[in-house]
Amino acid sequence: MKKKEELELENKEQKNNTSIGLCLGMCFGISIGTAIGTITNNLGICMCVGVSLGMCLGLAFGQAIEQKDENKNNQKIKKKESKEK
Repeated sequence: MKKKEELELENKEQKNNTSIGLCLGMCFGISIGTAIGTITNNLGICMCVGVSLGMCLGLAFGQAIEQKDENKNNQKIKKKESKEK
């Protein structure tokens, strides 16, 4: 039972990293897109491109954080197993 609860908690944390990355990417993307759009007098296209690029980069960073956390967890498990032997 304990392992199942740990896996559920781990899945929630992974989903949280992805959603945080997506939200932050969208915020930064629309900000940068608005700034560039204002400068170039092409606000509509630049905002759309900014949001799209922000979403892509945000998801990529969220996945990178998940992989980093997963690697840390795997290293901790290996250390525990080696200490038990």
